[in-house]
Amino acid sequence: MSATFALKPEHIMLLRRAFVGWQECETGAPEIDPKRPYGNSDVAGDVAEILGVGGTPCRHCGQSADRDDEALLALHYETGLALQVILSSGSFEPGVYDNTGPLGSRRWVRRTDEVPS
Repeated sequence: MSATFALKPEHIMLLRRAFVGWQECETGAPEIDPKRPYGNSDVAGDVAEILGVGGTPCRHCGQSADRDDEALLALHYETGLALQVILSSGSFEPGVYDNTGPLGSRRWVRRTDEVPS
């Protein structure tokens, strides 16, 4: 059984703005700051700003009535798999990618016949 993932331009925009640092635990490894992945703790607000979506923020709470935080956070949650696809394929090209290895593998290959909407 193979898995597919549609890498969207929005995923790429978010990953390019991610706060990448170094985690000192054990032998160390790069990480995206889990508390402030795009600079602030208001992840949905940061995603909206990066993508240029949402209306004028409320002067009291800072949120926009037309902002769909669930959809914005869904895009954020998908960045983990998007990063895996980008690193595995070596490409920042939007499109549909297939996981070509055994179940659980991290080998992703872009389909040449499909482009995400």
